[in-house]
Amino acid sequence: MKYSSKNITKVFIINVWILVVLGLFALASASMILAKTQFNDPYYYLKQQFIKGVLIGIVFFIIAYLLPLNFYKKTAPFFFVASLILVILLFTPLGMELNNARRWLHIGPIVFQPNELLKLAFILYLSLWLSKKSSKEKNSFATIFAFLFYLIIIGFPMFLEPATSSLIILLAASCIVFFASGIKMRYMLITILITCLILGLAYIALKHLNPQDYRLQRIVQYLNFHKSGGQVNAQDKNYQLNQAVMAIGSGGLKGVGFGQGVIKYNNYLPEPMGDSIFAIIAQEFGFIGSIILVILYLNLFLHGIKISINASDEFCKLASLGIVSLMMIQMIIHIAAISGIFILTGQPLPLISYGSTNLVILLTSLGIVANISKYS
Repeated sequence: MKYSSKNITKVFIINVWILVVLGLFALASASMILAKTQFNDPYYYLKQQFIKGVLIGIVFFIIAYLLPLNFYKKTAPFFFVASLILVILLFTPLGMELNNARRWLHIGPIVFQPNELLKLAFILYLSLWLSKKSSKEKNSFATIFAFLFYLIIIGFPMFLEPATSSLIILLAASCIVFFASGIKMRYMLITILITCLILGLAYIALKHLNPQDYRLQRIVQYLNFHKSGGQVNAQDKNYQLNQAVMAIGSGGLKGVGFGQGVIKYNNYLPEPMGDSIFAIIAQEFGFIGSIILVILYLNLFLHGIKISINASDEFCKLASLGIVSLMMIQMIIHIAAISGIFILTGQPLPLISYGSTNLVILLTSLGIVANISKYS
């Protein structure tokens, strides 16, 4: 195999670590008040993120970058099955329940979110599965129904946890990989229609079985927020979303300055260093800072697309596309949700928000993409 342009690889890797460093600065500001209150250490969450997220992420990024590409092809099926088993273990005593959701697995001293592993594992397995099929095999009802069957297998436990927003991100990225593999338009439309039908039936079933489910409540709150024009009081369930939108607007063009944002005080936001961190970034760094952040994500995504186009084989092409799509969709959903454009989901901002599992797995994933970029 011949080496491709080293420039693409270099820019991609530099872009990744610029976002990680910016994330540490944003986290330092967003978490200092909460950390001071809870642990009497304003940099508690920053230290945790650096030790458990960044340092471990660096190790896994390097390993993922150096491993031979054949390793991913050989281990993808085992990785997928193992990750699915770990997700199922959430429903055993090993699963930790927090805020009425079982998303954390506690095995000995290790606590992590197996959903993050499953997202990467399924993208790798799906890429391998599709790369082994001919064009005629891909464009058949057998392949469509097999693909939908896989989505149901991964979707059912994630829906029950519940981890609906993570499931939506994985479904969207999986469909991108599926369609990019060479599926004809009519089969694309059939797949989309059946997927929408399944999601619609799941919504109807949930509405009848558990009308008080928080996912249904968030849809209602989202609709009410826009009906009220954002005019809410402190007792309203949309109060924190309204505060987030106001914080984004109050940042103006240049922002109020690093560490000067007031939205992180007095519980104005849920998880200011995680689910709501973009609101703090927008308030402190303004429109210019927010646009620069989005440009960095776009640059990373576009270089990921270039890597996919120049990839050495079908598996590498689809895997790199799927990984950067996971990141980009998560970024869009986080910013859209905290800006009031999309339903509030609780998704972290990739490479920025607090959360070691998401950061380590994402850095590992991007290490795989950087590995693929070495070859054409």
